[in-house]
Amino acid sequence: MNYFDILKKNVVKRDDQGYALYFRFNNEEIEKVNGFRDINLRNKKIDFDTHFRLASVSKQFIACGIVKLVSEGLLSFDTCILDIFDCLPDYFKNIKVINLLNHTSGIYDYEDWEHEEDAPQVLDYQIIDFLKTTDKTYFEVGSKYQYSNTAYVLLGLIIEKISKKTLGEYIENNVFKPAGMLSSYVNYQGITNIPDRAYGHIVDKDGNLYMKDQYWCSATIGDGGLYSSINDLKKWVNFYKSEKSAYLWPNIFSKQRRCDNLKEGEHNKYNEIYYYGMGMRTIVLENGKEIYYHCGETIGTNTLLLFSKDYDLVCLFLSNFSEVSGSTLKDNVLELIHTVLNNK
Repeated sequence: MNYFDILKKNVVKRDDQGYALYFRFNNEEIEKVNGFRDINLRNKKIDFDTHFRLASVSKQFIACGIVKLVSEGLLSFDTCILDIFDCLPDYFKNIKVINLLNHTSGIYDYEDWEHEEDAPQVLDYQIIDFLKTTDKTYFEVGSKYQYSNTAYVLLGLIIEKISKKTLGEYIENNVFKPAGMLSSYVNYQGITNIPDRAYGHIVDKDGNLYMKDQYWCSATIGDGGLYSSINDLKKWVNFYKSEKSAYLWPNIFSKQRRCDNLKEGEHNKYNEIYYYGMGMRTIVLENGKEIYYHCGETIGTNTLLLFSKDYDLVCLFLSNFSEVSGSTLKDNVLELIHTVLNNK
């Protein structure tokens, strides 16, 4: 069985798309790189040290920062958001830190903020201004799951408020460094120098790749502004599997909310169940084994971090190409796993 043929289905679409892929399963490893950090600079090829924007794969690092503050007694999962930011609307008295972490707050999506196409980029602290213009939530707090980028921007601001450090300082010293990730970055767009940076690319009307790396809501950090490489993410997965991360497991990988949005009686293809914890999703397979993952997507960028403790399984995918999806690769991984298991 050719594992790569299964993994690349609807993921590797053209010869010039940029990506870095690391996959390990069933005593087999795949390491693939392709394309360029910038399509206009053909001497700068992508490799395992190339730094990609993680997009929503960033959320687990923000969640780990919050868990660290809780473990130090500086914050509680039950802390009321209005106790931290008393300038927010009164309805925030019903919202706790845990509601932001597991996407049950119901707060409004800042990406729906009215704006001109050429508007300046919005920054994290400006999301507070956006929230001040709202007077309710999408639904009763805690009553359902709805994915929220706004929530994780707010969590990043909470880390700054409670730690009295910039988000970059806190994440780099308290999350990256303990995992040995000395080449990962919290990006302040236009300020942070990210070496070997992969820039996002999209396809024009003639089918050609061109660099498109930013738009009006690309500069926020808490919901997706971290950068890393395949080599550093391998260290992160190893950290997850080590005893040093034991304090994270009851929280980050907790099965707090069903997040597959299936109706009564509906099933996924392989009867798996999806849960959201804190910045990470858990897939419970029909045999009870678990897989953990998160995807990321923003303009010109798609990412996936996936691993399992029950299987010798790791899949890391970083792409600076818009026309693919980390979720598609996740589905391909599940197909491969089930094909292998059924052939035993």
